Amino acid sequence: MPFYRKKEFPKIPQGKLNKENPINKTEYKRESVSASLKKLKGSMTVEAALVLPLFLFAMIALIYMTEVIRFSANLQTAMSETAREASVYSYPFKELTGKSSIGGAAGSKIMGAAGARAVVLERLGEDYIVKSPVKEGSGGISFVHSDVLKDEMIDLAAVWRTDIPFIPDELRSFKIIDRARVRAFTGYDNTHGSEDESEEEDTIVYVTDYGRVYHRSRACSHLKLSISSVKKSEVGSKRNEYGAKYYKCEYCGDKASTAYFITTDGDRYHTSRTCPGLKRTIHEVYLSETDLPACSDCGK
Repeated sequence: MPFYRKKEFPKIPQGKLNKENPINKTEYKRESVSASLKKLKGSMTVEAALVLPLFLFAMIALIYMTEVIRFSANLQTAMSETAREASVYSYPFKELTGKSSIGGAAGSKIMGAAGARAVVLERLGEDYIVKSPVKEGSGGISFVHSDVLKDEMIDLAAVWRTDIPFIPDELRSFKIIDRARVRAFTGYDNTHGSEDESEEEDTIVYVTDYGRVYHRSRACSHLKLSISSVKKSEVGSKRNEYGAKYYKCEYCGDKASTAYFITTDGDRYHTSRTCPGLKRTIHEVYLSETDLPACSDCGK
């Protein structure tokens, strides 16, 4: 069986590697790195071409969403101002409907849902609405759910839909409702809606902190504090105009004094003329809020 001897190639000196050796390891490595970089750049270019449009579409959609929020806030402001202005004309519009002079041109223009819608759109401006993300522009803003002077309220409700590009159709358009609600200025009914209820219960009367009666006149003589000085030995036998005894004042009753001070309608004796208990506080209340009897002088 023949044996083959491995052929040995001559060794190439290290210094002549780059000049004489046809297989240059350094140049081979450079070519490999350069080829890898070219492949990587090509891959990044393809990825950027795919991702960049999606990123731009997402940014544009986000900008439109911001505009939706801004338009809703501006619409809400315009509706609130219109509702407050409408409330000013509520009383003459309700009581004197049909008289063209009542409220002037502004009053006839602003009352009613259709008039309120016209005023709101005028405040916003047609150019602004056209450029806003509102579907169908000003024609897409409906006030059909608004009520004027129902239950004494000005209730404006605007319903509209968005129009946001570059997003799926099921998300592109969604409904938004803005609302402004204020009470109409139609006057105050003292009978609370009942014609048979007496206005007597809403009469203002005057009472004091320790008084036993109510007074219809603030100038009643019984509201004027009548203070008299008595000796200490006489306090026990004194009685006020209601027949009640006098007890020591919680502020100054424990202080030593040679003279005591009492009032005709009070039930405390005082050792000091400047005691807070000798300062009468008069309160204004409705007659329906007190269960005190009437004063014998001014309560009739």
